[in-house]
Amino acid sequence: MIKRIVMMEGGVETLSYFSHQMAGEFQKLGYAVFFYDLKQEESSAGKLRKFIRPRETVLVTFNFQGLEKEAGVYREGIGYLWDTYHIPCYNIAADHPYFYDDRLKDLPEKYRHISIDRRQKAYFEEFYPEYVSRGFLPLAGTGLRQAEEEGEAEQGKARAQGAAVETGETGAQGAAEQAASCYDVILTGNYTKLSFFEPYINWINEEYAAFYRGIIDDLLEHPACTVEEVALAHCEREMGKEPNDQLRIALHKMIFIDLYVRNYWRGKAVRTLVNAGIPVHVVGKGWEELEDVRHPECLKLHPQTDSVTCLEMLADAKVSLNVMPWFKDGAHDRVFNSILNGAVCVTDPSCYLEEELHEGEGVCYVALQDMDALPEKVKDLLQNDSGRNEIVRRGRAIVEQKHTWAQRAKTLAAWIAEDAAQ
Repeated sequence: MIKRIVMMEGGVETLSYFSHQMAGEFQKLGYAVFFYDLKQEESSAGKLRKFIRPRETVLVTFNFQGLEKEAGVYREGIGYLWDTYHIPCYNIAADHPYFYDDRLKDLPEKYRHISIDRRQKAYFEEFYPEYVSRGFLPLAGTGLRQAEEEGEAEQGKARAQGAAVETGETGAQGAAEQAASCYDVILTGNYTKLSFFEPYINWINEEYAAFYRGIIDDLLEHPACTVEEVALAHCEREMGKEPNDQLRIALHKMIFIDLYVRNYWRGKAVRTLVNAGIPVHVVGKGWEELEDVRHPECLKLHPQTDSVTCLEMLADAKVSLNVMPWFKDGAHDRVFNSILNGAVCVTDPSCYLEEELHEGEGVCYVALQDMDALPEKVKDLLQNDSGRNEIVRRGRAIVEQKHTWAQRAKTLAAWIAEDAAQ
């Protein structure tokens, strides 16, 4: 019977945050949870071995953390500690499998792959049949306001006072001004200028560059398609039918195309609003390099920050802008975080999102190919406080019930119990 769960921290900040959100629910369900610190491997490794009970322990991780032959859990000639102790490894891959082709090798015997998008799950099952595909588990959200309503309002007050000190404001007035600040439109996420990708497009020769540009142009013209759909069609047209092991290597080498198209549309969404005179607060790296901005005074830059600060800023916003990271049948945590913290999420749709949240249930959908409609939709939301609040209220009721990390932990706990019983 599984009673113990190992999770990871000290790596990517957002993934550590997701893990801690799930850990709270695992503990409520009766599991003991141990966090292995990737920044303190030497001290964590000894504690990990004391925590493990063979056949009573599983690993739950994101993005192959703990599965990359880290020194504390892997030894040459011996292998993974997870195999030594017969530990099932549940890995939630927060990006498409083609990002991870180099990591999908030499994994523990009891590796279980979890996909955050249904089309990504189908791709994984076709191209990596040697591994177990455990299921589809979309990303989820965290609501800070709910925690405050449950008795943690003092923490919010302390944060406001701390912010006042950091910005040089003193006394109750400074804290109140911090707490009262409001962002009409916010986007949390980084931006990479498109010229950054030119060396990757041109890295082989002109013939390959033309091939890559053809895929990019096709995706920009048909943004409802996935990268793999378009790229595989172009590969077959140019090279004929290739075996899957060769195609998955080719797609791994084209991950810059995924990043190009997502940054193209993310940049276009922000630029469209800013050029229409709508101030947009962007939280993340690279936005100072956004091209073709006619009203730079409307582009409000904030540095990249941690998960909690992003949630606090969402809680102080009216509209949260989202462009899906090319998940066409899944969801991004930005959508659920926005709704749980009181902001209407204006986003492009996905098949899964439209099933879970209808128009007006926390979200307002704008198709990427209909970007010209974005400014009017946002202006209408900003001018209608009662309507906007009603949209959030309807969406929050759904998201609180179905799309928190606690709900994802419950689903995963059921899978773990089911697998252990077999």
